[in-house]
Amino acid sequence: MAKKIMWDPGHGGIDPGAVANGLQESKLTLKIVQYAMTYLESYYMGFEQRATRLSETTVELSRRDDPANAWPADVFVSVHINAGGGTGFESFVYNGAGSSSVALQNILHAEILAAMRQYGSIPDRGKKRANFAVLRATNMPAILTENLFIDSNDANRLKDETFIKAIGEAHARGVAKFLGLAVRPQTLAISSPSVVYEAHVQELGWQGPRRDGQTAGTIGQSRRIEALTVRLEHSDARLTVEGHIESLGWTPARTNGEVVGTIGKGLRLEAIKINCDKHSISYRVHVQNIGWTAWIRNGEIAGTTGQGLRIEAIEIKLA
Repeated sequence: MAKKIMWDPGHGGIDPGAVANGLQESKLTLKIVQYAMTYLESYYMGFEQRATRLSETTVELSRRDDPANAWPADVFVSVHINAGGGTGFESFVYNGAGSSSVALQNILHAEILAAMRQYGSIPDRGKKRANFAVLRATNMPAILTENLFIDSNDANRLKDETFIKAIGEAHARGVAKFLGLAVRPQTLAISSPSVVYEAHVQELGWQGPRRDGQTAGTIGQSRRIEALTVRLEHSDARLTVEGHIESLGWTPARTNGEVVGTIGKGLRLEAIKINCDKHSISYRVHVQNIGWTAWIRNGEIAGTTGQGLRIEAIEIKLA
């Protein structure tokens, strides 16, 4: 029998939810749910899914549990964005939640937080309990997620569409794991390898992942890249990165996804070397006063040493 999933994008219609920094909670929660539903349809089978709303329509708080209870759904997921000037991710189940809701929370909380942390440091505010109406009134395992703060520096993440997409897909994977959904056969095929990288930029922090030749960093803003992470997806190859750091010299080799460089020390990344044992990897950097270097490959030095010049941007791809 197909599992039944009810999504609840918080607020909507005449209730915009929290509003700050040019963002509106109801629009963000709807996007997250839409990405989650699309991801489930693409990669899993053996389920039905519905949502309390699929557009900017008004759904009274007292009625949000009704369609889930009447169906009845096997799981209820309410998606929200936090407010109050804090930072980080937290999740809630009902004060009197049973073991199934706790299990749901454990799975989703870990999945969502891991996805967020692909974009940099995200505080874990914890797995909590509350007397929220949608958790109290639903008759199935239920969770409410608070996905960063709309009125703090977290808003910079929430303005990144790739980050919103990643949050939605993480919600979907968590639900799929909780319900034990079967993976669609075509998704079991091996995907093509790709390279994913993220730059920590002076005054801007972590920018969010880039992939396969996209530009990480800035051009024309006189900002240094201070740290870098590089990893492979859909590959068991070993990738290592070394960085030449202002005043420190070459770092030890870092492997898939480890941070190369420094954070909070005001030191520039001046040069890099990337090696991969199974793929030919190409990369180039944009250097202060010089511009883009030529594309080079495994183990060659991109950038400068001993000239006091910062790397401002980088592009990496599999050749």
